[in-house]
Amino acid sequence: MPAPDPPADPAAQLQWLVDRAAVSDLLNDFARALDDRDWEGYAANYTEDGVLDIAPTIRHEGREGMAEFVAASLGRYAATHHLSSNHRIDLDGDIATTRSYLLAAHVFDAEQPHRHADGAGWYRCRVRRTAEGWRFEHVTLVVRYVSGEPLLH
Repeated sequence: MPAPDPPADPAAQLQWLVDRAAVSDLLNDFARALDDRDWEGYAANYTEDGVLDIAPTIRHEGREGMAEFVAASLGRYAATHHLSSNHRIDLDGDIATTRSYLLAAHVFDAEQPHRHADGAGWYRCRVRRTAEGWRFEHVTLVVRYVSGEPLLH
């Protein structure tokens, strides 16, 4: 499906560009917060009722407890490296749907960075404009492949 055309009205075009930039920044901050171990910052990117789905078995609902939930999973690694690209952003008023590509490395031991578990796929997100700015309402990770050593469970 081709990307939607921007609105024709110059004022609407400007708002469209600003909204797309803000949503793209949110997608990038999502990855940054994970790699910086900024668990509270990661959780702040969600709405109060936001949902994280990593099919088929990992799910968390609500901003409350999100920081602890993600820290319990990714905090077991010495480091992570998440790349977010190819941001497809479709705006509809105060709601946006996105698809962004993911490539992630999970390093087991800082002294042995050659030992890592990798994964790739894409995020499908529903994003909502709030008083705090654009926030994730629902994040679904679609995993396409994993490689390297097995991920920690």
